[in-house]
Amino acid sequence: MAIINAPAFITQNRIRALPVEIELLLLAMVLFELVGEDALGLYVKLPHYDNFMHFMLPLYIALMGMMLVYTMYFFGRLKASLAEMAVLIVIVTIGLGGVLEMGEYTYEIFITRPNSKITGNTQMQGSPTHDAHNDTINDLFTDTVGGIVGALLGVLLIRRAEKKDGHWKVADEIEKMGGEK
Repeated sequence: MAIINAPAFITQNRIRALPVEIELLLLAMVLFELVGEDALGLYVKLPHYDNFMHFMLPLYIALMGMMLVYTMYFFGRLKASLAEMAVLIVIVTIGLGGVLEMGEYTYEIFITRPNSKITGNTQMQGSPTHDAHNDTINDLFTDTVGGIVGALLGVLLIRRAEKKDGHWKVADEIEKMGGEK
């Protein structure tokens, strides 16, 4: 809810809502993360749920990134080919995956140690199938693959929309958020 309402709060209601495509991606991220992983415990119950999460979240982030980058391109604020946009998004997604891994490490070290009074014994580093080191490396590789697939899917959506309608219509919604025509 905070992310969805952040644009209105930050811009003092000049931007009221995110495009529905971005809201749906954020909803899917919340469902997989908070419902699947945390509430249902799928991280522990399904051996490869960690891999699934480290593929899907970067895929969603890459798709949202492609929406934003394409909007800048379409309205003349960025001069780049679709391939260059995709590479930019993949690099940013890899960086965000690294930040996520640092967050998992920090959470593990300072909050979830067995003697911690905060959360008890919840493990973030390592998984049902990997030790901590291999889990981190596997997560980074899986983040990269998810980012690549998301960027490629974004390129395919852009090309399809350009052939069908002239441009990806989400660009119009994102541009409207900025208060311009």
